[in-house]
Amino acid sequence: MHALITRLRHLWLGLQLLPGLLIFGSQRELLAEMRTLGRQLPKLLQQPIPQAMAELETMRKERPFPLPSESKTRQLTDLAALLDRQSPLGLCLRRSLLRYRYLHELDVPVTVLFGAKFSPGESPDKKKITGHAWLVLAERPYHEDDENWQGYTVMLRWPNS
Repeated sequence: MHALITRLRHLWLGLQLLPGLLIFGSQRELLAEMRTLGRQLPKLLQQPIPQAMAELETMRKERPFPLPSESKTRQLTDLAALLDRQSPLGLCLRRSLLRYRYLHELDVPVTVLFGAKFSPGESPDKKKITGHAWLVLAERPYHEDDENWQGYTVMLRWPNS
């Protein structure tokens, strides 16, 4: 049931953004830019995370239009992350890094948290480690459902302040 609700939310996001994408060329261009960056993330993450994050912060693209509002930028990054189904990276990592990159450009002081937890494994006596990435703003989860981040131990924060 949870998977169905998640898929419906993803579909709703696409439907919400569709009119703007049809009308405004700048939104289509920005979405294409975000998708291109999303496809570059696996290569970027071949280096240690602090170096990758520092590089992500300095990536600026000259464009003939300003970024849209914080809310619209976040929604477009979320859509870009959703559309990259072939990525070897999980959705949460793609979404968090894209959000961070573009919200950083808008001077929104978000922090990326990278966490891990033990989850049930293939048998009752075995556990596996799962990871999650999410953003916080003023130490509160930024547009993240509680069940997605609760129970994770934060292993790394960026920026570390």
